[in-house]
Amino acid sequence: MIIMAQKSLVLYFSLYGDTQTMAELLGRITHGTVVPLQVETPFPDDMNAVNDVAEAQRAKGTFPVLAGPLPPVQEYAIVLLGGPVWNGHVATPLRRLIQDTDFGDVPVAPFYTYATDPGDYAQEVNALLEPGSRASLGMSDETVKKTNQATAELQKWWDTVRPQ
Repeated sequence: MIIMAQKSLVLYFSLYGDTQTMAELLGRITHGTVVPLQVETPFPDDMNAVNDVAEAQRAKGTFPVLAGPLPPVQEYAIVLLGGPVWNGHVATPLRRLIQDTDFGDVPVAPFYTYATDPGDYAQEVNALLEPGSRASLGMSDETVKKTNQATAELQKWWDTVRPQ
């Protein structure tokens, strides 16, 4: 019998599918529970419009409301938290999740996807998750599409962040 506290929880937000692909690969590698984050009000289809919405949300500190219940993070040994880089920043749905969630003693290992330049994403997400943040992993959208390469990089990362 597998006890939930020994398992990983892969929580992610994906707008165009690359982070979803990465999360699903992580789910297979970790044998974890994979849960997509949904927002009550969908984002526009155009990335420039998404950036405008996200910039306004960051400026006001009002992040989108998440839809649906999430599993209790305290029942897991680790949370793998994924999202896309939006204009060099943490996607605002993840900002909402981090703001509203008490991770307690559960370590959180962030992963992220980016189209061109991740900017200071790793530093930003690690600062938001202090003190329970583990090493983050960023992967270009192009690498995510190369399943074998992506799987190898994710396995290597998982081997460094997994609970012992």
